[in-house]
Amino acid sequence: MAPDLHSLPAGSRPTEAVRHNGPNELVLERYKLRELAEGWPMYRDACEWENLTNIFHPDAHIYTTWTGRTHHLDFINASKKGMDAGAFIMHRCHGSSTDINTTATRAVTKMKATITQRFDLDGAEADAESDCRFCFFWTKVGNDWKAMFVRHWYEKDKLIPVNPSKVPELDEEKLATYPSGYRYLAYCQEKTMGVKVLLDMPGHNRESGVPGGSQAAAKKHDELYWACKRWLEGENFDM
Repeated sequence: MAPDLHSLPAGSRPTEAVRHNGPNELVLERYKLRELAEGWPMYRDACEWENLTNIFHPDAHIYTTWTGRTHHLDFINASKKGMDAGAFIMHRCHGSSTDINTTATRAVTKMKATITQRFDLDGAEADAESDCRFCFFWTKVGNDWKAMFVRHWYEKDKLIPVNPSKVPELDEEKLATYPSGYRYLAYCQEKTMGVKVLLDMPGHNRESGVPGGSQAAAKKHDELYWACKRWLEGENFDM
């Protein structure tokens, strides 16, 4: 039977949360969270490290293709070292949606974004672009919101030559070993950055139904939805 690619895991929608309309005070809180979520790419890309640090809870962890699970301060240090080594990563934000509990103490923001990284592949420059969703798990600390976890869904990507007359040559067999949501990004990161990219980052649920799709990435897609529900219902867990 073909997988159902247009439905979410049954029962995974948080029922005791507000995500649009609702009381004005919750609308204001959701606005604050959107501003914080968009701060990630704005602050990181501009090297505004103090502003970026202020988004996170002191115990916050981040999950990316090239760092895996890492403490947010270690991620910032790794970002600085990567920049020193020539890594050129930028982001574009496309919109967000926030689920918030009725007491305004926990929330989850899903922000559509594109991760774009420039690579020199044997003399041919190219941009790997991965369309994804940043998933922020927020908790209230005093009067301020802080991110406790940040994960991504990697949904689809592509590789764009900077100079159309110089197209990089790729190892097709190696390329096929990566999930389709971040295939070119992962390939280029491993080839040029000396890192080992995780192969089971959450992807689009279509991974389970396309030729060569990653069952692990599709499974993590569903698990992330369940984690959002558990967080909003007040459960404490280490992701």
